[in-house]
Amino acid sequence: MSDQRSGTAWDAVRAAIDAEDPAAVAALVAGFGEGERREVARELPGHLSEARRRGEARDAERRAELQREWDARVAAYRRKTGDRHSTTDYYWDLWVHHRTYVGSRWIEPMRVAGAGTLGGAAAVVSWLHRRDFQRWTDRDDVPLILQAVAARPTAWQADLAVRLAMRLRGPSRDARGDAGRSARLTLELLRRTGAEPPAHDPLTLAWLTTWSPPQHPATDPPTDPVTDPPTDPAADRTDDPAPDPAADPLFDTLLPRLFDAEGVGRQLREDHERPAWLAGLAREGRVPRESLLDGCLSRFLRGGTAADLRFFVRLHDALDPAPEEVAARGRDYLRLLPAAPPNVADLALKRLRRLGPLDPDEAAEAVEGLVFRAEGKLVRAGLVWLDRLAGDHPGDLDGYAAALGAALVGESGEARARAARLAVKHAARFTPAGAERIREALPLMPAGEGVALAEVFGGEAVPAEPEPEARPFAPPPLPSAPEPARMTPPVLGPAGLPTSRLSEHRWLVAERWLDVFVRLAATDRAALTETLAPVAGLFPAEMYRSAPWRHLKIWAAAMAKELTEPGAEAKATAGHPDRTPPTTRERLPEIAGTGRRMPLRRFAEVYEALVTGTLPPYLLATPTHVNGRLDAAELVDRLEGYELAGAEALPVDLEQALLRLPRTVPADVVERAAGLTGTAGRAAARWMTDRPAGPRVTLRRQESGDGVFVADLRGEEAFEAHLSVLPSDRELVAAHAVHPALADATHRRPAAARLALLAAADGPGGPAMALLVAHCLCAEPEETLRPLLWLAASGGLPGAEVGAELATLFRRDEANEREYRLYSVAEVLGVLEEAARHGAHREVWQIMAGLLTGYLPGPGERATVTHTRLTTFAADVATWADARGELPRIAELAARSRESGLVRQARRLHTRLAQ
Repeated sequence: MSDQRSGTAWDAVRAAIDAEDPAAVAALVAGFGEGERREVARELPGHLSEARRRGEARDAERRAELQREWDARVAAYRRKTGDRHSTTDYYWDLWVHHRTYVGSRWIEPMRVAGAGTLGGAAAVVSWLHRRDFQRWTDRDDVPLILQAVAARPTAWQADLAVRLAMRLRGPSRDARGDAGRSARLTLELLRRTGAEPPAHDPLTLAWLTTWSPPQHPATDPPTDPVTDPPTDPAADRTDDPAPDPAADPLFDTLLPRLFDAEGVGRQLREDHERPAWLAGLAREGRVPRESLLDGCLSRFLRGGTAADLRFFVRLHDALDPAPEEVAARGRDYLRLLPAAPPNVADLALKRLRRLGPLDPDEAAEAVEGLVFRAEGKLVRAGLVWLDRLAGDHPGDLDGYAAALGAALVGESGEARARAARLAVKHAARFTPAGAERIREALPLMPAGEGVALAEVFGGEAVPAEPEPEARPFAPPPLPSAPEPARMTPPVLGPAGLPTSRLSEHRWLVAERWLDVFVRLAATDRAALTETLAPVAGLFPAEMYRSAPWRHLKIWAAAMAKELTEPGAEAKATAGHPDRTPPTTRERLPEIAGTGRRMPLRRFAEVYEALVTGTLPPYLLATPTHVNGRLDAAELVDRLEGYELAGAEALPVDLEQALLRLPRTVPADVVERAAGLTGTAGRAAARWMTDRPAGPRVTLRRQESGDGVFVADLRGEEAFEAHLSVLPSDRELVAAHAVHPALADATHRRPAAARLALLAAADGPGGPAMALLVAHCLCAEPEETLRPLLWLAASGGLPGAEVGAELATLFRRDEANEREYRLYSVAEVLGVLEEAARHGAHREVWQIMAGLLTGYLPGPGERATVTHTRLTTFAADVATWADARGELPRIAELAARSRESGLVRQARRLHTRLAQ
């Protein structure tokens, strides 16, 4: 080929590299002879720094060009819409990524050139894994590298494949990343060359990722009028689906390694498709059934966590071995019973119980292994099996005496009771030696439990202890929430008007600004005008003809403009008789959320009063405390000042003032308010004596997902701003806080700090407060204790509803197939016990009543030790709270004939409630 080229082989390759054309490089080196490859291999390493320098310079040029194109699109969009705040750095990054891959285009041609020309396979592996070639784009050069090495000898390619395999370090979640590309290159070379895949666990894990096509996002990236670029046809993609795994040349070699390679179980934990597919191949004869079944058992015997063995359990269940297959591997199944993870031991037990009579010694060993386990479910299952085996066994039962003795001294009260019943049932079938094993357990049993056994087998049991006298419960007084700090007096001057800091997210700044503006407008308008003159200059005349005005700064600038140029709006709109300017109401945006809308309404009202000359001397609604509360006595003082000055209250200002009043007003203040004669004064007096009921909050749950939504209260806004508007309606504030916090309950949990602010507020609690308290108890139990006590002291804790929400959260958490639990019942129980001992025993009882009703197991559901702990504590706190009134779920449990720890505690609680 060299005869047909102008210049040397290196000149041609270097030109293709400098042109950033990896396809041209691959085509060149694929046709080179040995001499041309050596020539390029000699020059290539020395060109690395030059290639990087040129590539980075081109990257900078491309990015600058994109920036110019971006700026032009943004400017055009802004001219069209008038929206000056529509873009962010995020959109720029999205634009660049979606438009083209601007970076590191020099890397692919260099990698392809080295793969196709370097002499030894080891040198190629080192070249491809150079740190210089790490990339952050999804350009795929695997097909080009395969093209470049295709002409090399098959033995050389096989050596390269094996060396690449040994460089793998683990599975890659991203098939388009460097690790994913390296794995795909390795596997394809192994397939093409037929080389024996080395016994390397990361290779097996990498092969697993090729069983399905690479995952792509379900939807395209979000678009925007500014950021809607055309698709780049030059961007390489790897969207071709993977072939049928069973047709893979590597399948027969690598499939058996699934049972040996470390990390397979972890990688396939959530895989529900492969087990059924593999079982289907076994039925078709494509895969030896025995190899899959033996592989599962060998993996179980090697051990591991329950989560890491899930895949193999699913595969074993999909294979559904016949009784004869289980019998042939009986010793292996028996070995799993004592120490395998619960899901594996349960699997083995189910299979063994389907067999006919077992060898007595083996059966006794298996049962003994089960009863020594910590899982009550497996211990109970072992005892049930023992009863059946005893019925099948014609001789004495001494072989099972050790298992019964172990169960009699185990941790589970239910298992001890069942073992005692079995021992009594089969007492006649024990020889003196077997009976002695039972008698040895009696002194080790809890007090009173072995008395009935001693009557049958003899021996000495620990007698039942008399019920201890209940210690008197003397709760301390509940602590009240700290009083919110009082507002400092306003600064009547330029320092009190920080217009640059005005924001919908700084409610206190907005309150102070409005307060100072109105006061200075009445006492020193000249100084106010001078202070706000720079702000007035920022308000364009065309704004008077636009709507809505969404931000407080716009209203503040309009006020400043009116001060410096009285009648500015009328003058600006007079030249447009064909177009009526928007009214103040029309300028208010439609915003969901009282916390954002109320400040805008108040600023709009003050602006309109300034234009019409009806500004009062000061505002009524300025809070007295930093949480937004307004003391009733202070409001009466202000209203008395209005009546003396002959001032009229602004309607929205009065509305906000009334919403900020506490729910309990001292009698002397109510009496003073009754003496007011003005319209605003009479409204305040009525409010203090007969406060209107607020809107009722209801919750609407979605059938799927963890989200819990509050009906008609979906505006996401600053929590403190909302609280400042409604400091005496904490249920409404909680309703607004719940929706954004719980829309993604796993990652955006509500903070207990918000609960503390609500505890220092006023008003009854309802379903939204209950939901917030329940989630805080689960997410931040220790931090929730103090706010919980404050809410109990204020009467704002809806205990039964909190308990019902806790039950819902715990049940949902247990139903999700995770390796971990989001919520700890033990931690929540610890906080509730602490709260009860600090004086909230009555409220905690209400919580426990709601929790038990929704969480305790119903008919057909399995009881756990957690249920027993909850019921035990509930019985204690019911005594402390002197609770009465039956709970249906507790009554049902108490009536059960089957003895268990949960049933005993339910009976104790039922007796207390039924007194």
